[in-house]
Amino acid sequence: MRSPCSSARGRGELGAVTAELAAALPAAVLAIGLAVAAVAAAATQVGLEQSAGAAARAAGRGDDPAAYADGALLRLEGQGELVCAVLERPALGGAVTLVARSCAHGGGR
Repeated sequence: MRSPCSSARGRGELGAVTAELAAALPAAVLAIGLAVAAVAAAATQVGLEQSAGAAARAAGRGDDPAAYADGALLRLEGQGELVCAVLERPALGGAVTLVARSCAHGGGR
């Protein structure tokens, strides 16, 4: 048999778990969304680094480096015997600009 005190307390807490879940769910969804966006930005950065390397090697051979830019903004810089490719691409809806720079020997020109 339940005591009257415990049954009154139980009725007062009805829905408490639902209210806590309703309050915590948007924060959890936001945290998951930010984690997914960070992983996507990291993957984009890795691809940008690879494209910058390929563009720098192409420029060093005398080929067209724009073919390797994959839609990113390409800038070439000369530093002595080196030719450097700098790629820039917006990420996360334009909130962040990712930059990758790679250099190669320019002896093939």
